[in-house]
Amino acid sequence: MPTEGMVPRKRRNAGRSKRAVQGRLEGMVDRREPVDVVVVGAGFGGAAFAWRLSQQRPGLKIVVLDRGGPADYAAMPMQTAGWQRAFLGPWAPSPNMRLAAGAVSPSADYPIDDSNSAFKPLMWNGFGGSTVNWAAHFPRLHPSDFRTRSLDGVGDDWPFSYADLEPYYDLNDERMGVAGLAGDPAYPPKPERAMPPVAPGRMGNLAAKAFDKLGWHWWPVDAAINTRPHAGRPACNHCGPCLTGCTTLAKASVDQTYLADAVRSGVELRGHAVVFQVEMAAGRATGVRYRDGAGTEVAQPAAAVVVAGNGIGTARLLLASGLSSPALGHNLMFHGGAYVRGLFREELDGPVGPGGCAIYSHQFYETDLSRGFTRGVHLQVTRENPLMTQASRLPTPWGAESQALVRDEFKRSMAVLVLNEDLPEAHNRVTLTDRIEADGLPGVKLDYTVSAHTRKALDFGLDRAEEILQAAGAVATVRVDLAPYTGWHLLGTARMGVDPATSVTDGSGRCHAVANLIMADGSLFPTVGAVNPGSTIGALALRIADDLARDMA
Repeated sequence: MPTEGMVPRKRRNAGRSKRAVQGRLEGMVDRREPVDVVVVGAGFGGAAFAWRLSQQRPGLKIVVLDRGGPADYAAMPMQTAGWQRAFLGPWAPSPNMRLAAGAVSPSADYPIDDSNSAFKPLMWNGFGGSTVNWAAHFPRLHPSDFRTRSLDGVGDDWPFSYADLEPYYDLNDERMGVAGLAGDPAYPPKPERAMPPVAPGRMGNLAAKAFDKLGWHWWPVDAAINTRPHAGRPACNHCGPCLTGCTTLAKASVDQTYLADAVRSGVELRGHAVVFQVEMAAGRATGVRYRDGAGTEVAQPAAAVVVAGNGIGTARLLLASGLSSPALGHNLMFHGGAYVRGLFREELDGPVGPGGCAIYSHQFYETDLSRGFTRGVHLQVTRENPLMTQASRLPTPWGAESQALVRDEFKRSMAVLVLNEDLPEAHNRVTLTDRIEADGLPGVKLDYTVSAHTRKALDFGLDRAEEILQAAGAVATVRVDLAPYTGWHLLGTARMGVDPATSVTDGSGRCHAVANLIMADGSLFPTVGAVNPGSTIGALALRIADDLARDMA
């Protein structure tokens, strides 16, 4: 779902000198009893991994650490009068925007220098990670996405195939609860979905007729959203602001699914634990060091360390811990994001309903060299943003003229979002700065440039998006060539592979340089396809947990 026009204010100085931080670190250390596995990060990867390992090896002592804490569902703004303002402040999708707002945010944020990045990172720190405020669109990668080097001579092949991951996709669907419609011809057969698809509404139905008119593929999205009561949670009421959390619990988030079940299985969950070092000796990880909510330094020894902090957080921690790997931090991928908004005379849905969950098209997903580029694009029909967000993208977001413009659009627009397959490039990367931030870790900087490949793919997709909207009867279209605030997908910085010179881990997520140091998040992706990665992150974490369970038998 495009969140256009979001411009962060200048953030406050959150840094401290290295000497001041070091002085605090030299105090007393709380040394805990050794455990079998310590997992850093309670988002999708860490939660799914911990649950699966606890099921496969119930005798293991597993501890999950997260720098944030539990989501306070009663305090979420989605059903308050000020939710739109919250979406541009303490509940903004960008950690930098939340920090700049100055208010206390429910997310345990750290600043990210994204001044040299075309896309701005969006993420959430706390139990459930970014699934707390995600849109819950839940597609899988295609079989071809695992073999881009073999098929098209670009990117790199994954160390395993779609067929190898398919049982874990199915298990992940079952655990999260997926609303959708089986039979999509763009994919291999999937099991029947647990619930019928999210209602497309007037907007989705209008778009579907346009796809039919053009003779293009379309299908209802798979969504991790209840469309009827399921797994003890109610059905979605279509209230709309999914990106500020879901107080009804209709939207699946891993704090409510994997993490809750992991704790019931005996996994220990510790919040407000800022891990600042993976300890390593003689080629092995020996545990982690973190600061708890009271500022006490804690040493947690472990037989295996699993890091699942997303493509930025994982790279930041491992670089700060001195891990030696030439590929670490490189090959950052977001997905290229752009969109066209169509304006209509008839009334549509506005911001009512799950924003990104209507219909999509993979008509142009696979490579066709006649287009002038390899791989393809994903086209997704999305609902309107909240009025305040729509207004914020205007040159002057206040006054009579701006109000008239927003009034003309309200409930009379739809957007077609274009995502393309972002190819790995070593110069797109995460690095550390020489500044120590308030959390005691070195600062983190992103370097990301839109490639010629991505520009060609996005331009092609934008042309197709305009065709769709015109076929649907739009009276005008507004083309946004690049949408910087679509950077939810933080991928590739600790990639899997067989060559330690070009990858960080093997196909089981095990670090080449440190065998008992394992990654279990989106940082592992060698390539990213052209779709949202959540489904694949969960499936991958489940598979990695099974691999470790066999090794620890």
